[in-house]
Amino acid sequence: MKKVLLAGCVMFAASLSASPFEKPEDAIEYRQAAFTMIATNFGDLAEMVKGRKDWDQQTFSQRAQFISQLTYMPEEAFKVEGTDKGQTKAKPEIWSDWEGFSAKLDKFQGDMANLAKVSLEGDERATKRAFGEAAKNCKSCHSDYKYR
Repeated sequence: MKKVLLAGCVMFAASLSASPFEKPEDAIEYRQAAFTMIATNFGDLAEMVKGRKDWDQQTFSQRAQFISQLTYMPEEAFKVEGTDKGQTKAKPEIWSDWEGFSAKLDKFQGDMANLAKVSLEGDERATKRAFGEAAKNCKSCHSDYKYR
């Protein structure tokens, strides 16, 4: 009985760590959706920073919090075999230079966590500086790892 229970627990644990994606296309669609949500929120922040939209610290902070959480979503979907092909703007360098890509993704996650934290403090100037740092890393990653 103990062996059956142990085997069931192992199988259950393995199913939890398995990829939720049945096909590479599912993973591509997932990561594109995550990046679309990031871009939409980031674009709103950029409009405020550039003065094209009224500054609203509360909205800015809320969007920064969203992005900070969203930055962790796409990585899993890049690890699915076959996601380097199909309807994607991802360059092959993501997979041939995983270490470099992963480092930039880690930096982006850190930059966005910092922006989320700084924006909660309510200092517009400091928030804009933190945004600039995050934006610089976004552009760098896009240049190296994304087709336009």
